[in-house]
Amino acid sequence: MPALNQSERSERSSVAIPSFDEQQATGLAYRRELRSLAGLGAPIVLTQLAQMGMSIIDLMFAGRVSAVDMAGIGLGASLFWPSMLLTTGVLFALTPTIAQLYGAGRTAETGVVAQHGGWIGVVGVVVVSIILYNAEFLYGLFKVDPEAIPIAVGYLHAQAFGLVGLFGYYVLRNLCEGMALTTPAMAIGITCLLLKVPLNYIFVMGAFGIEGMGGIGCGVSTAILFWVQFIAIGVAVYTTRIRLSRVFEKLHPPDFREIFRLVKLGLPIGLGIFAEVSFFSGTVILIGRFGAETVSAHNAATSFAGVAFMVPLAIAMSSTIRIGNHLGARRPDSAMLTVKVAIGTALVFACLMAVVMLVGRSTLATIYTNDVQVLTLSATLFLYCALFQLFDCAQVVLMGCLRGYKDTTKPMFIAIGAYWGIGMPIGLIFGLGWLDVESQGVVGFWWGICAGLIVASISLGIRALRTSRAFASGRKALPET
Repeated sequence: MPALNQSERSERSSVAIPSFDEQQATGLAYRRELRSLAGLGAPIVLTQLAQMGMSIIDLMFAGRVSAVDMAGIGLGASLFWPSMLLTTGVLFALTPTIAQLYGAGRTAETGVVAQHGGWIGVVGVVVVSIILYNAEFLYGLFKVDPEAIPIAVGYLHAQAFGLVGLFGYYVLRNLCEGMALTTPAMAIGITCLLLKVPLNYIFVMGAFGIEGMGGIGCGVSTAILFWVQFIAIGVAVYTTRIRLSRVFEKLHPPDFREIFRLVKLGLPIGLGIFAEVSFFSGTVILIGRFGAETVSAHNAATSFAGVAFMVPLAIAMSSTIRIGNHLGARRPDSAMLTVKVAIGTALVFACLMAVVMLVGRSTLATIYTNDVQVLTLSATLFLYCALFQLFDCAQVVLMGCLRGYKDTTKPMFIAIGAYWGIGMPIGLIFGLGWLDVESQGVVGFWWGICAGLIVASISLGIRALRTSRAFASGRKALPET
């Protein structure tokens, strides 16, 4: 190797090479942050899996009644959750706001913030109720298979009775999670999951003198559990350190200036979530014209993908809390570390799930149905589930990190552009054969799903990198608590 001249030696010596001790310190910081995320995230994973488990139980019970009942449940969920998440998404502004107050040592102020979220929830109940009671008209507009519409409408009308309980639960859950207490929601989720099976048996199949209602019975049992969740989270808040928030001490009248601040932060979150969820739900509705068997196969594949999605979603929610706490305590470097650890963890998990879906796609489909036609199509769709795992996991975690920074408006536009500007047009072109392209049926819509997720993950990755670096370098002022 030729000797270095003086200028080369000078240039080489000016490069900062981390010492062994510095490398050890960096590794220790990564491990500590991973443990903190895991401590917050593990209960959230179980909570979300329990929530998803209830949806799977609904599909399994409805699927045993008939393919039409199973399709009706899928169609009902495709309208219920987008409308819910558009409104409850606004309440997600509570988590970073409360997390920053908590990180700054201003715990007593968090209860007032939660109450303002409650006033927003009242409006949300009204909006969602209007949507649910006009479901039949909306399904007719999209020319959904008419055989499944009565099941979907009955399912939605039953769930409407639990809306007040569900919105109240989300307000108090966001209060708990903003104060870094995630175990109550986990315990409540697991309890409701255990209750779901007997309740479904009673109302879907019929027992104790109650006539079975098929798929509609799933909506009845779900509404009951919405109220159980609300009462249980209220007890948890009253009996744990969350009572220090003083949320139950005094009812504060609505302060419209503070409510506007929450709406300004939360509305882009709600719209961003709505853009993604309505994209997937709109796809289900459009696929509905291909028949109940196709909808059932699509639901089976997306249901399992949804279970896998719960882990990166939990990482995202934990990241929002951790980044909010770090920024409230004026530690932007630690917030940037959270971003790195969260993304790395999510991508490792995504690779594992992709392998599971590729290898076990035929077996996984049998969890949901024994219909041969549905099984065959489901196994094909699991291939696409495996394909988009990396991008799906990345985009949700990146979105969660940006919420921790209270960066919500540009991510909203990214979501709208990726899913409705790119994903949906591709789905319509190849799924329905627009622009004189040969229709690929349900597979064409899955091409659109993959395209939307790829664009969203890359765009959000660039945004998260710029935002975290700007705060860490001091080029961007820390957000106000």
